[in-house]
Amino acid sequence: MFRASRLIPAGIALLCTALVLSACGGSADVPAVQPAFQPTATVKDLMLSVVDPAADVVWLSVTSLVTRDGLIETAPETDEEWNDVRKGAIALVESANLLQIPGRHVAAPGEISEVPGVELEPSEMEELIEQDRASWNMRANALHDAALEALLAIEAHDADKVFEVGEHIERACENCHTQYWYPNERIPTAPTELIRTGE
Repeated sequence: MFRASRLIPAGIALLCTALVLSACGGSADVPAVQPAFQPTATVKDLMLSVVDPAADVVWLSVTSLVTRDGLIETAPETDEEWNDVRKGAIALVESANLLQIPGRHVAAPGEISEVPGVELEPSEMEELIEQDRASWNMRANALHDAALEALLAIEAHDADKVFEVGEHIERACENCHTQYWYPNERIPTAPTELIRTGE
């Protein structure tokens, strides 16, 4: 007695095999397709529109101000206030990733330094970045890590920690600026001689 058999077209067989491998995790060996990034905003745009405003939200959320009437301290109190600060921290964390997208220009064509001789020209900054992308990415990741510290402190509603981490964010920003933005800046040395009074 003969059993009827049916030949499966090669294309369908290949598709079935691919589905089985995918279900079993066999697709892990297939390299992921990288997205085609379209970096429209410049580094300067990101700094002015995302990084600076987001950092200010975090920095200004917890403050200590000495006035004539004494010490005035501010910190988020309600869940809504903490959530607003969290939004700033999220923007700051992710801005570090945006800065690392290849192909992003430092500034728009024709833009020049506002303080020639102290600030590098945009073209000079861009050349420094392209010469050593690893260092640029390291600086961006330092911002990411500092902002992530702030985010975790915000989610824990730990105002003291947010205040402390604000300095880490400041240091990450300044380390990057002194390498790529104004490496020629010279900070005057503070006078060392004693000032006499009452003479």
